[in-house]
Amino acid sequence: MDGIFFYWLSWMGWIVATFLMPKTPRRWKVAAIILISILLSGMNMHMAQFSCSYTALFLVGVACVYASGYSRFQQLYYVIVCGIIIIAYAGFCLLELYDPVWIFIDRKWILTGLILYICFMVIKDAEKRFAAIILGVVGGDFLYAVVIRDIASYEVGSLRTLDVLATAVGTMFIWEMLVYFSAYLDLYVLKSHRQKQSTYK
Repeated sequence: MDGIFFYWLSWMGWIVATFLMPKTPRRWKVAAIILISILLSGMNMHMAQFSCSYTALFLVGVACVYASGYSRFQQLYYVIVCGIIIIAYAGFCLLELYDPVWIFIDRKWILTGLILYICFMVIKDAEKRFAAIILGVVGGDFLYAVVIRDIASYEVGSLRTLDVLATAVGTMFIWEMLVYFSAYLDLYVLKSHRQKQSTYK
């Protein structure tokens, strides 16, 4: 069922942000963004030949506001990176449309792997990766809608697309948590080793 990954991972993310994150302004921002995204997911905006979910528009707005704080050079680099993700996403969707026999794995996982591979290759900062995923997925969905507009009507940011977005963001979050705990464990082991050495002396 389309949307099940989006709703499940969004509610999980909201619980983590609300109850487990440190009590900082960032915590409330993250929780509010997730909750608003869930509330808007059932509403669409119709523009000319296109239909777009309010959730997609809202998340793009959030990502753009975040990116507005970058320097000019960083913004240019960010546009290039997002362009790469957009082309990769739309290209895969077109391949899926015209030659689906090659798609033998669930599209969510293929797209998630493709998007995360690009992000890991060209972006070092974790927060920038999250924003790039949002802009890349929604932008790629829009480009795909433009290409097939004469063939069929298409909803940009549908629940199917939000599933891909949520899976990519959720996988990225899990990866960042693993990196954090790995670094914390290394620090703890190093500290214990030094304490033992000082004790023996």
